[in-house]
Amino acid sequence: MIQLSKLELNAYKTKFDFVKKVVLQVQKDFQLYDENIEFSGKAELAYDELSQQIEPVIFRMLELDSVRFFSLLYAIDVEEEKVKELLFGQSETDVSRELTHLILERELLKVVSRQIYAQQIKKD
Repeated sequence: MIQLSKLELNAYKTKFDFVKKVVLQVQKDFQLYDENIEFSGKAELAYDELSQQIEPVIFRMLELDSVRFFSLLYAIDVEEEKVKELLFGQSETDVSRELTHLILERELLKVVSRQIYAQQIKKD
């Protein structure tokens, strides 16, 4: 897997092409679990829109259907250690909000990794 620093990854958050791809990836992954995620098309609002929709879904899944919740995280490929730390750690954070952040970060990393990999293939 391609390794990027937080700073490098964050630089992609504002690029409209990447934002659209992240939205599509989120929609695809959540649709597998019958969760519809909408997007207004405004790139500058995308992460806020996604967060506002994903967070209640995560909260509901945590409360009512943990099997489905863990299946979703597995499908998205969220780092297991980070999830365990949030769920079982001593932190007083808003777990749903932090999990939403991890999901969006992972979705962005998938999109960026694919792009970088595709560029490397073209060079070779």
